[in-house]
Amino acid sequence: MKKNDLSLRDYLCDKNPWSENGNPIWLASSINLFRNLNKFNFPGKLTTESQKTISILVGDEILKSEVLKSPKLFKAEEMEPIDKEFINERFLSAEGFYQAHAGEAFVLDESGIFLATINIQDHIHLQFMSFTGNLQKSWNYLMRIETNLGKAMNFAFSQRFGFLTSDPSLSGTAMQVHVFLQLPALIHTEIIDGILEETVDETLSITGLHGNPTEVIGDILAVKNNHTLGVTEDSILSSLEAFATKLMARESLARKEIKSSQNSEIKDRISRAYAILIHSYQIEAIEALNALSLVKLGIDLGWVEGMTIQEVNALFFTCRRAHFQCHFDQPISQEELPHRRAEFIHKALKNIKLKI
Repeated sequence: MKKNDLSLRDYLCDKNPWSENGNPIWLASSINLFRNLNKFNFPGKLTTESQKTISILVGDEILKSEVLKSPKLFKAEEMEPIDKEFINERFLSAEGFYQAHAGEAFVLDESGIFLATINIQDHIHLQFMSFTGNLQKSWNYLMRIETNLGKAMNFAFSQRFGFLTSDPSLSGTAMQVHVFLQLPALIHTEIIDGILEETVDETLSITGLHGNPTEVIGDILAVKNNHTLGVTEDSILSSLEAFATKLMARESLARKEIKSSQNSEIKDRISRAYAILIHSYQIEAIEALNALSLVKLGIDLGWVEGMTIQEVNALFFTCRRAHFQCHFDQPISQEELPHRRAEFIHKALKNIKLKI
Protein backbone atom coordinates (compact mmCIF):
# COMPACT_ATOMS: atom_id res chain seq x y z
CA MET A 1 0.00 0.00 0.00
CA LYS A 2 1.41 3.33 -1.05
CA LYS A 3 2.04 5.90 1.68
CA ASN A 4 0.07 9.12 1.37
CA ASP A 5 1.85 12.44 1.09
CA LEU A 6 -1.33 14.34 1.97
CA SER A 7 -2.87 14.31 5.41
CA LEU A 8 -6.45 13.10 5.64
CA ARG A 9 -7.72 16.65 6.14
CA ASP A 10 -5.71 17.92 3.18
CA TYR A 11 -7.31 15.20 1.10
CA LEU A 12 -10.90 16.05 2.06
CA CYS A 13 -10.91 19.68 3.24
CA ASP A 14 -12.35 21.05 0.00
CA LYS A 15 -15.01 18.31 -0.31
CA ASN A 16 -18.32 19.71 0.97
CA PRO A 17 -21.08 17.30 -0.07
CA TRP A 18 -23.57 18.82 2.38
CA SER A 19 -23.51 22.15 0.53
CA GLU A 20 -25.96 20.65 -1.99
CA ASN A 21 -28.50 19.78 0.69
CA GLY A 22 -31.42 22.21 0.56
CA ASN A 23 -33.72 20.18 2.79
CA PRO A 24 -34.71 22.21 5.87
CA ILE A 25 -35.37 19.09 7.98
CA TRP A 26 -33.53 15.97 6.66
CA LEU A 27 -29.90 16.86 7.44
CA ALA A 28 -28.16 13.58 6.59
CA SER A 29 -28.30 9.81 6.78
CA SER A 30 -25.71 7.09 7.11
CA ILE A 31 -25.72 3.38 6.34
CA ASN A 32 -23.23 1.18 8.20
CA LEU A 33 -22.18 -2.39 7.49
CA PHE A 34 -20.02 -4.44 9.85
CA ARG A 35 -18.05 -7.44 8.62
CA ASN A 36 -15.39 -9.73 10.03
CA LEU A 37 -13.07 -12.18 8.35
CA ASN A 38 -13.51 -15.88 8.88
CA LYS A 39 -10.76 -17.70 10.85
CA PHE A 40 -9.51 -14.52 12.54
CA ASN A 41 -10.27 -13.37 16.08
CA PHE A 42 -12.19 -10.15 16.48
CA PRO A 43 -9.94 -7.05 16.63
CA GLY A 44 -9.91 -6.91 20.42
CA LYS A 45 -8.27 -10.34 20.55
CA LEU A 46 -5.83 -9.91 17.65
CA THR A 47 -2.07 -9.68 17.92
CA THR A 48 -0.46 -6.61 16.40
CA GLU A 49 0.94 -8.73 13.58
CA SER A 50 -2.47 -10.18 12.76
CA GLN A 51 -3.95 -6.69 12.78
CA LYS A 52 -1.36 -5.52 10.28
CA THR A 53 -2.02 -8.56 8.08
CA ILE A 54 -5.75 -7.86 8.02
CA SER A 55 -5.17 -4.15 7.46
CA ILE A 56 -3.10 -4.90 4.35
CA LEU A 57 -5.47 -7.57 3.06
CA VAL A 58 -8.65 -5.54 3.51
CA GLY A 59 -7.09 -2.22 2.58
CA ASP A 60 -5.75 -3.52 -0.72
CA GLU A 61 -9.13 -4.97 -1.69
CA ILE A 62 -11.04 -1.78 -0.87
CA LEU A 63 -8.54 0.31 -2.82
CA LYS A 64 -9.26 -1.86 -5.88
CA SER A 65 -12.97 -1.00 -5.81
CA GLU A 66 -14.21 0.50 -9.06
CA VAL A 67 -17.12 2.05 -7.18
CA LEU A 68 -14.89 4.42 -5.21
CA LYS A 69 -13.31 7.60 -6.55
CA SER A 70 -9.53 7.67 -6.01
CA PRO A 71 -9.64 5.93 -2.62
CA LYS A 72 -6.76 6.38 -0.19
CA LEU A 73 -5.73 4.45 2.91
CA PHE A 74 -4.57 6.25 6.03
CA LYS A 75 -2.78 4.31 8.78
CA ALA A 76 -4.02 5.26 12.23
CA GLU A 77 -0.51 5.52 13.71
CA GLU A 78 0.47 8.09 11.06
CA MET A 79 -2.53 10.36 11.64
CA GLU A 80 -2.75 13.45 13.82
CA PRO A 81 -5.52 13.67 16.46
CA ILE A 82 -7.17 16.46 14.44
CA ASP A 83 -7.49 14.08 11.47
CA LYS A 84 -9.33 11.55 13.63
CA GLU A 85 -11.59 14.31 14.92
CA PHE A 86 -12.22 15.32 11.31
CA ILE A 87 -13.54 11.80 10.58
CA ASN A 88 -15.87 11.98 13.57
CA GLU A 89 -17.28 15.30 12.39
CA ARG A 90 -17.55 14.34 8.72
CA PHE A 91 -19.44 11.12 9.39
CA LEU A 92 -21.47 12.37 12.39
CA SER A 93 -19.97 9.52 14.36
CA ALA A 94 -20.76 8.84 18.01
CA GLU A 95 -17.72 6.58 18.07
CA GLY A 96 -14.35 8.11 18.97
CA PHE A 97 -11.31 7.28 16.87
CA TYR A 98 -8.74 9.02 19.08
CA GLN A 99 -7.35 5.75 20.44
CA ALA A 100 -6.85 4.20 16.99
CA HIS A 101 -3.28 2.90 16.78
CA ALA A 102 -0.92 0.61 14.85
CA GLY A 103 -2.70 -2.06 12.80
CA GLU A 104 -5.84 0.08 12.42
CA ALA A 105 -6.62 2.14 9.34
CA PHE A 106 -9.15 4.25 7.46
CA VAL A 107 -10.03 4.25 3.78
CA LEU A 108 -11.79 7.24 2.24
CA ASP A 109 -12.39 8.39 -1.30
CA GLU A 110 -12.51 11.84 -2.80
CA SER A 111 -16.31 11.98 -2.69
CA GLY A 112 -15.97 12.68 1.04
CA ILE A 113 -18.98 10.51 1.89
CA PHE A 114 -17.48 7.00 2.07
CA LEU A 115 -15.53 5.63 5.01
CA ALA A 116 -14.10 2.21 5.77
CA THR A 117 -12.50 1.57 9.13
CA ILE A 118 -10.25 -1.45 9.54
CA ASN A 119 -9.73 -3.25 12.88
CA ILE A 120 -11.38 -0.55 14.99
CA GLN A 121 -14.17 -2.66 16.51
CA ASP A 122 -14.73 -5.10 13.69
CA HIS A 123 -12.33 -6.07 10.93
CA ILE A 124 -14.37 -4.00 8.46
CA HIS A 125 -16.85 -1.19 9.01
CA LEU A 126 -18.22 0.35 5.82
CA GLN A 127 -20.11 3.64 6.08
CA PHE A 128 -21.77 5.78 3.46
CA MET A 129 -23.16 9.24 4.18
CA SER A 130 -25.97 10.78 2.16
CA PHE A 131 -27.24 14.35 2.22
CA THR A 132 -30.07 13.78 -0.25
CA GLY A 133 -32.45 11.65 1.82
CA ASN A 134 -32.33 8.66 -0.57
CA LEU A 135 -31.68 5.60 1.63
CA GLN A 136 -32.14 3.05 -1.13
CA LYS A 137 -29.55 4.69 -3.36
CA SER A 138 -27.08 4.75 -0.47
CA TRP A 139 -27.72 1.08 0.25
CA ASN A 140 -27.21 0.09 -3.39
CA TYR A 141 -23.89 1.93 -3.43
CA LEU A 142 -22.61 0.30 -0.25
CA MET A 143 -23.87 -3.15 -1.26
CA ARG A 144 -21.77 -3.03 -4.43
CA ILE A 145 -18.63 -2.42 -2.40
CA GLU A 146 -19.50 -5.13 0.14
CA THR A 147 -20.34 -7.66 -2.59
CA ASN A 148 -16.98 -7.15 -4.29
CA LEU A 149 -15.19 -7.55 -0.96
CA GLY A 150 -17.12 -10.76 -0.30
CA LYS A 151 -15.83 -12.23 -3.56
CA ALA A 152 -12.25 -11.71 -2.46
CA MET A 153 -12.47 -12.84 1.20
CA ASN A 154 -14.63 -15.02 3.42
CA PHE A 155 -16.73 -13.18 5.99
CA ALA A 156 -17.54 -14.67 9.40
CA PHE A 157 -21.08 -15.95 8.88
CA SER A 158 -23.48 -18.29 10.68
CA GLN A 159 -26.52 -19.90 9.09
CA ARG A 160 -28.36 -19.23 12.34
CA PHE A 161 -27.04 -15.79 13.33
CA GLY A 162 -26.05 -14.24 10.01
CA PHE A 163 -22.95 -12.04 9.85
CA LEU A 164 -20.99 -12.24 13.10
CA THR A 165 -19.83 -9.05 14.80
CA SER A 166 -17.79 -8.06 17.87
CA ASP A 167 -21.00 -6.63 19.33
CA PRO A 168 -23.49 -9.56 19.28
CA SER A 169 -26.43 -7.14 19.11
CA LEU A 170 -25.30 -6.12 15.60
CA SER A 171 -25.14 -9.65 14.18
CA GLY A 172 -27.55 -10.80 11.50
CA THR A 173 -27.64 -8.23 8.73
CA ALA A 174 -24.93 -6.34 10.67
CA MET A 175 -26.45 -3.20 9.21
CA GLN A 176 -27.18 -0.03 11.14
CA VAL A 177 -28.87 3.00 9.62
CA HIS A 178 -29.01 6.52 11.06
CA VAL A 179 -31.25 9.33 9.87
CA PHE A 180 -30.41 12.79 11.21
CA LEU A 181 -33.39 15.14 11.37
CA GLN A 182 -33.33 18.80 12.45
CA LEU A 183 -36.57 19.41 14.35
CA PRO A 184 -36.47 22.88 15.97
CA ALA A 185 -40.23 23.51 15.69
CA LEU A 186 -41.13 20.32 17.56
CA ILE A 187 -38.36 20.76 20.11
CA HIS A 188 -38.88 24.45 20.92
CA THR A 189 -42.65 24.11 21.18
CA GLU A 190 -41.98 21.18 23.53
CA ILE A 191 -44.30 18.75 21.78
CA ILE A 192 -41.57 16.39 20.60
CA ASP A 193 -41.75 14.06 23.62
CA GLY A 194 -45.44 13.38 23.14
CA ILE A 195 -44.99 12.70 19.45
CA LEU A 196 -42.13 10.27 20.09
CA GLU A 197 -44.12 8.43 22.74
CA GLU A 198 -47.03 7.88 20.39
CA THR A 199 -45.06 7.01 17.25
CA VAL A 200 -41.75 5.33 18.12
CA ASP A 201 -41.61 1.56 18.67
CA GLU A 202 -39.09 -0.88 20.11
CA THR A 203 -37.42 -1.41 16.73
CA LEU A 204 -36.06 2.17 16.70
CA SER A 205 -34.00 4.38 18.99
CA ILE A 206 -33.79 8.17 19.16
CA THR A 207 -30.61 9.92 20.30
CA GLY A 208 -28.90 13.26 20.02
CA LEU A 209 -26.22 14.07 17.47
CA HIS A 210 -23.42 12.36 19.40
CA GLY A 211 -25.38 9.30 20.47
CA ASN A 212 -26.52 10.65 23.84
CA PRO A 213 -30.33 10.46 24.16
CA THR A 214 -30.39 13.29 26.74
CA GLU A 215 -28.12 15.75 24.89
CA VAL A 216 -29.71 17.41 21.87
CA ILE A 217 -27.32 19.63 19.89
CA GLY A 218 -28.48 21.82 17.03
CA ASP A 219 -32.05 20.48 17.44
CA ILE A 220 -30.89 17.27 15.74
CA LEU A 221 -32.35 13.87 16.54
CA ALA A 222 -30.74 10.73 15.16
CA VAL A 223 -33.11 7.84 14.46
CA LYS A 224 -31.54 4.39 14.18
CA ASN A 225 -32.63 0.76 13.98
CA ASN A 226 -32.35 -1.34 17.16
CA HIS A 227 -32.47 -4.76 15.54
CA THR A 228 -30.21 -6.35 12.96
CA LEU A 229 -31.04 -10.01 13.67
CA GLY A 230 -34.20 -11.55 12.26
CA VAL A 231 -34.86 -8.65 9.91
CA THR A 232 -33.89 -7.92 6.32
CA GLU A 233 -31.97 -4.94 4.99
CA ASP A 234 -35.02 -3.76 3.08
CA SER A 235 -37.23 -3.88 6.19
CA ILE A 236 -34.67 -1.82 8.13
CA LEU A 237 -34.58 0.80 5.40
CA SER A 238 -38.36 0.95 4.98
CA SER A 239 -39.06 1.27 8.71
CA LEU A 240 -36.48 4.06 9.11
CA GLU A 241 -37.77 5.91 6.08
CA ALA A 242 -41.41 5.58 7.16
CA PHE A 243 -40.70 6.88 10.66
CA ALA A 244 -38.50 9.72 9.40
CA THR A 245 -41.22 10.74 6.96
CA LYS A 246 -43.77 10.90 9.78
CA LEU A 247 -41.49 13.06 11.91
CA MET A 248 -40.80 15.36 8.97
CA ALA A 249 -44.54 15.75 8.36
CA ARG A 250 -45.13 16.66 12.01
CA GLU A 251 -42.24 19.14 11.94
CA SER A 252 -43.62 20.75 8.77
CA LEU A 253 -47.06 21.05 10.40
CA ALA A 254 -45.55 22.60 13.53
CA ARG A 255 -43.72 25.16 11.38
CA LYS A 256 -46.95 26.13 9.61
CA GLU A 257 -48.67 26.59 12.97
CA ILE A 258 -45.80 28.72 14.27
CA LYS A 259 -45.94 30.94 11.22
CA SER A 260 -49.72 31.29 11.11
CA SER A 261 -49.94 32.10 14.83
CA GLN A 262 -46.91 34.41 14.69
CA ASN A 263 -45.61 32.59 17.76
CA SER A 264 -43.91 35.30 19.83
CA GLU A 265 -41.74 32.92 21.85
CA ILE A 266 -40.28 31.31 18.74
CA LYS A 267 -39.77 34.76 17.19
CA ASP A 268 -37.85 35.77 20.30
CA ARG A 269 -35.65 32.66 20.16
CA ILE A 270 -34.88 33.19 16.49
CA SER A 271 -34.06 36.86 17.16
CA ARG A 272 -31.74 35.96 20.04
CA ALA A 273 -30.02 33.28 17.94
CA TYR A 274 -29.54 35.83 15.16
CA ALA A 275 -28.00 38.29 17.62
CA ILE A 276 -25.66 35.67 19.08
CA LEU A 277 -24.34 34.70 15.65
CA ILE A 278 -24.01 38.26 14.37
CA HIS A 279 -22.59 39.99 17.46
CA SER A 280 -20.66 37.41 19.51
CA TYR A 281 -16.97 38.17 20.00
CA GLN A 282 -16.37 34.47 20.55
CA ILE A 283 -18.58 31.42 20.26
CA GLU A 284 -18.22 27.72 21.05
CA ALA A 285 -19.25 25.07 18.54
CA ILE A 286 -22.33 23.80 20.41
CA GLU A 287 -23.67 27.33 20.95
CA ALA A 288 -23.13 28.05 17.25
CA LEU A 289 -24.93 24.87 16.17
CA ASN A 290 -27.90 25.62 18.42
CA ALA A 291 -28.19 29.18 17.13
CA LEU A 292 -27.75 28.16 13.48
CA SER A 293 -30.65 25.71 13.81
CA LEU A 294 -32.96 28.52 14.90
CA VAL A 295 -31.75 30.87 12.17
CA LYS A 296 -32.31 28.08 9.66
CA LEU A 297 -35.86 27.75 11.00
CA GLY A 298 -36.27 31.49 10.56
CA ILE A 299 -35.18 31.24 6.93
CA ASP A 300 -37.70 28.47 6.27
CA LEU A 301 -40.47 30.54 7.90
CA GLY A 302 -39.56 33.64 5.90
CA TRP A 303 -38.50 35.56 9.03
CA VAL A 304 -34.81 35.66 8.04
CA GLU A 305 -33.58 36.48 4.55
CA GLY A 306 -30.28 36.81 2.68
CA MET A 307 -29.12 33.20 2.99
CA THR A 308 -30.21 29.83 1.61
CA ILE A 309 -30.85 26.58 3.45
CA GLN A 310 -27.89 25.07 1.55
CA GLU A 311 -25.58 27.77 2.87
CA VAL A 312 -26.73 27.27 6.46
CA ASN A 313 -26.33 23.49 6.16
CA ALA A 314 -22.79 23.99 4.87
CA LEU A 315 -21.97 26.40 7.71
CA PHE A 316 -23.42 23.94 10.21
CA PHE A 317 -20.79 21.39 9.17
CA THR A 318 -17.84 23.70 8.62
CA CYS A 319 -17.94 25.64 11.89
CA ARG A 320 -16.89 22.63 13.96
CA ARG A 321 -13.26 22.53 15.03
CA ALA A 322 -11.56 20.05 12.68
CA HIS A 323 -13.43 21.27 9.60
CA PHE A 324 -13.04 24.89 10.65
CA GLN A 325 -9.25 24.47 10.73
CA CYS A 326 -9.41 23.70 7.00
CA HIS A 327 -9.95 27.39 6.30
CA PHE A 328 -6.55 28.40 7.70
CA ASP A 329 -2.97 27.68 6.69
CA GLN A 330 -1.74 27.58 10.28
CA PRO A 331 -3.24 25.69 13.24
CA ILE A 332 -5.48 27.76 15.49
CA SER A 333 -4.89 27.46 19.22
CA GLN A 334 -7.70 26.26 21.45
CA GLU A 335 -7.76 29.67 23.16
CA GLU A 336 -8.08 31.56 19.87
CA LEU A 337 -10.61 29.21 18.27
CA PRO A 338 -13.88 30.67 19.70
CA HIS A 339 -13.02 34.18 18.49
CA ARG A 340 -11.89 33.03 15.05
CA ARG A 341 -15.07 30.96 14.72
CA ALA A 342 -17.19 34.00 15.60
CA GLU A 343 -15.39 36.06 12.94
CA PHE A 344 -15.91 33.29 10.39
CA ILE A 345 -19.64 33.13 11.15
CA HIS A 346 -19.96 36.93 10.99
CA LYS A 347 -18.52 36.85 7.47
CA ALA A 348 -20.72 33.93 6.39
CA LEU A 349 -23.86 35.70 7.66
CA LYS A 350 -22.98 39.20 6.44
CA ASN A 351 -25.99 39.34 4.07
CA ILE A 352 -28.72 38.02 6.36
CA LYS A 353 -31.48 40.25 7.69
CA LEU A 354 -34.06 39.72 10.38
CA LYS A 355 -37.60 40.43 9.17
CA ILE A 356 -39.50 39.83 12.40
